[in-house]
Amino acid sequence: MTAKLPKISYPVPSNKNGHAFSSVEALLSMLGGESSGLYLVGSQGMWHGGIHITDATIPWCALSTDSEPEKEYCRELYKGEQFIRCMADGEIVAWRVCRDYESAAIEWRGEKLFASTSFVLVKHYIQPADNAESGLTFFTLYMNLAPWAAYGQQGRQADRKVAGIQRYYTSAEDMQAGREAGKLNKDTLVTLSDAIVTRSRDRRQFTEVTITRETKNAAGETLAAGTKVWTVSDRGSLRAIKSAPVPSWWAKCTPAYTTQPEGVVNCTSRTDWGYYLSREDVLHNKKAGRLTADFPLSYEPGNTAQQVIRPGRSPGDAARTFSLVTLGRDKDTLKKGDRVWVVSDGDSLTPVAPAASGSEPVFNDVYVPPVPVTVSAGDNLGHMGFYQLPEENGKRSRYQVHIECLSMDDMEKFITNPGKAGEDAPVYLTWQTDAPLFDKKEQGMVAGERKTRASGVLTLAKVPGVDAGGNTLTSNQDAAYYQIRPEGGWLPAASVKKVSQYALGELGFVTLNKAPASFDLIDGVKRPDNVVKGILEQLYKAAQEEKRITHALNKYNYQRLLEMTDSNEDGHYSEQEYLQAIHNVSYRDRLYRIIAKHASEWYYGKDDPLWKNYLDPLTRDAPLWKTYLEAFLDKMTWMKAVSEKGVALGPEPWHMHPIVFLEAIRVKERCRELFSKISSVILRHEGGYVNDPNDRGGETNMGITIATWRAYAPIDLGIEATSSTLRNMTKEQAEIIYYNHYWEPKGFCKLENTKVALMVYDWTITSGRAVKQIRKMLHDEYNNRLIVNNIMDDDMIHCINAVENQEQLLSRIAEIRKDYYRSLTITNGEPNAQIKFLNGWINRVDDCLKVDI
Repeated sequence: MTAKLPKISYPVPSNKNGHAFSSVEALLSMLGGESSGLYLVGSQGMWHGGIHITDATIPWCALSTDSEPEKEYCRELYKGEQFIRCMADGEIVAWRVCRDYESAAIEWRGEKLFASTSFVLVKHYIQPADNAESGLTFFTLYMNLAPWAAYGQQGRQADRKVAGIQRYYTSAEDMQAGREAGKLNKDTLVTLSDAIVTRSRDRRQFTEVTITRETKNAAGETLAAGTKVWTVSDRGSLRAIKSAPVPSWWAKCTPAYTTQPEGVVNCTSRTDWGYYLSREDVLHNKKAGRLTADFPLSYEPGNTAQQVIRPGRSPGDAARTFSLVTLGRDKDTLKKGDRVWVVSDGDSLTPVAPAASGSEPVFNDVYVPPVPVTVSAGDNLGHMGFYQLPEENGKRSRYQVHIECLSMDDMEKFITNPGKAGEDAPVYLTWQTDAPLFDKKEQGMVAGERKTRASGVLTLAKVPGVDAGGNTLTSNQDAAYYQIRPEGGWLPAASVKKVSQYALGELGFVTLNKAPASFDLIDGVKRPDNVVKGILEQLYKAAQEEKRITHALNKYNYQRLLEMTDSNEDGHYSEQEYLQAIHNVSYRDRLYRIIAKHASEWYYGKDDPLWKNYLDPLTRDAPLWKTYLEAFLDKMTWMKAVSEKGVALGPEPWHMHPIVFLEAIRVKERCRELFSKISSVILRHEGGYVNDPNDRGGETNMGITIATWRAYAPIDLGIEATSSTLRNMTKEQAEIIYYNHYWEPKGFCKLENTKVALMVYDWTITSGRAVKQIRKMLHDEYNNRLIVNNIMDDDMIHCINAVENQEQLLSRIAEIRKDYYRSLTITNGEPNAQIKFLNGWINRVDDCLKVDI
């Protein structure tokens, strides 16, 4: 049985352009700005098994409808530029698609509060070793996603934007005569009509359009909403208004969820058909071009206003019906979204995957599909939905997604790494408190007088190692001593432990199983002898290991709270004091590594004891709140229904922090594995020691200059940086410097195509200006929003990965790289001293193209 390692993705991107967060810490730091949906214990002291991501931190994943409450909340409605990502490869086993906010609204003090009931439940499986014992089935949950109506209200087919400044005319006659009325500004919003003509003199298509909202023309004159004008409409002149991407899994459902306007049919051309720019062109048989078979189109077969019947050429010939169609991709000079006329009668156009007769997708109800829907990490699951909460004198509003990570498997066993996965290739190095430290002296390793102040974990690959005599090793796998930089000393091999990334228990993860009496964990009266106590115990341990003098008193505060919890007396206490202790940012990492077995608020209803214990006192104290909460639970709970329909998810699952847990099981070694493949090619290209006076890099060995050697050899290798040590540098030493200071920090392992990664990396090794050259080409040919500079960053990486034809991109990088090398050999039109290197540089590029990695 082979290992199964799903691909992992962060649930949201770092900006509206879709760039991934550079690290898990960058994502967690961003989410540190969230004030709601805190892990395990919410801001009101209630159980909370997941996390919230809201428009306060990630607004580009929110999507608005045009409802009045949203207009009241938002200065500008959210467009959903980016979406919520599926966090791991898996399959969707249950969902609920909320049709609109009205259908899910809850009454509160005379008004309706909106909150989407949409959710998606994804099942995953990981098996890090070649045995089933190492396996784990887990789920990720995404709630409060934007409703179906949010996508249906995106730009309609007839809504367009003017692509650039272009002329407009008051009538078709004026257009034919060239009597312009003015110029429309770029991005002017218009609505297409069915009135389309072809201009005689240049065969360009013009359409009568309606100005959607009041605007100004290029001369600054006001054009009122509703004004009708004629303007050019082919060749992408009127662009479709960009809509938020629809959840990709909708199309895989049976029947599919779609926002296709009623009456519009997606189709393909059955064979090669001629196309026409206007109704008159059809009648006079003036073709503008031909569509190939299977060309994607959309049209309204029932809209007679968009049809024209052309009589047969001869008395015995049948008449043909033509329809106005929208192009699904570019064709000749026309662009996707342009409209033309095509024959449409009989079987001329083939509908795409028609829905079964009488079959309708399910809205507002929990649905478990007979066959799960396959999804991949990074797939579009939806957008943040609008979410309103009651307050005593009003309401609060935000956009949010609620995310959980759940499992019914034995998590206590799983974190011990029962299958011994990864033990042959440990990723981390750990040590314990009070381990004796050594110092590195000229005479070798000498026992010091200090001990480690706390336990710790480091990434093994980044820890320098030496032999028993204190000599730097090229590989730390068999080191006698390891440099523990946080402690300022060295530990012998016997005092450290090399740990697999799947030995989660040794990396700070702990399980907590404490059955609750209520979902209200901290009520200010009853002592919180529940999951709260277990959390405080873990944070108390963290505080006991505190090394910062400014935080020395924290342990006494945790000790005091635990003593209060252990007392036998109930009484009034400060809820905020407990909440502040739980969510103390100093011990965030410890909190996020707690795996808690706890009843789910999405399983139990208002009549179950866990909720009744909280709701019943409200009958007297706050009846309006009770009514609201009962209605909320009726609309939001779903887990029992899913369980009864066969999904193996029970009432008391284990809850993991979705980001921290998935980061822990993410395959860590891809970056180093990819580097290992590419590094051998680089070092072969660079060759050995060279000190050529004509080489501007100066004294080098394996591509590492003496300046680089002086900067990093003492830090990374613990050796003196001299010409002699550079000359004797080993392959392993070179790889440490390349990996630590070039490959990993610059993000080369984020490049998805291995050959492209090799070409870009190899070029940067030979030239400090390589990145700027590549960025300029990307800006000019692929994405003009990319800034041209000499910085290898996530924007550049995202731009490279977004190119659909990676082979073509690889060839273009090779071409501009060769041109760049040629430019180095010419000064004032004459060959210079660098000319002797040119053949070697060109051969190096060709090798990057041909090498098999």
